[in-house]
Amino acid sequence: MPDSGFYFVDEKDEVGVIHADIAESYTAQVDGPTLAVARADEPASEGLTKRASYVGCPNPRRLILRRAATSAEIYARNAKSYLTIRRGSTPRFTTWFGRFTPAHRATVLDHFNRIDANTFSQFTYDCTCTRPSTYAFVYANTSVVLSTFHFESR
Repeated sequence: MPDSGFYFVDEKDEVGVIHADIAESYTAQVDGPTLAVARADEPASEGLTKRASYVGCPNPRRLILRRAATSAEIYARNAKSYLTIRRGSTPRFTTWFGRFTPAHRATVLDHFNRIDANTFSQFTYDCTCTRPSTYAFVYANTSVVLSTFHFESR
């Protein structure tokens, strides 16, 4: 019988593989949250993607960050779509970005295209910053550093 490998994510959000020799085939049904399974000897399917990683972030903060990343991706996509469709001045544009000109619109749209190109749910989030009066800062390598001040100010 072939050797089967099953991927899993442990409590530290690290991926592991369980290998088992199968003497007989069995069918199982899993109820609950989504479960991703792939064979170790086959390439990962399109359904398996890199997830966010965390440094020094307790589980409650990880949940907040996962939700924030999803919301940021939706917000960026919607903003880009809004600006792509509308080529003239709108109250929303002038409220957020000031006087409308085609060049100004192009700059704002370029910024949202760049923001939307990110997959925030795959970033590294570092919760170890203790700088006073610092909320967060971002490195170009898709790392976001959040201070305890950020979470305490909520």
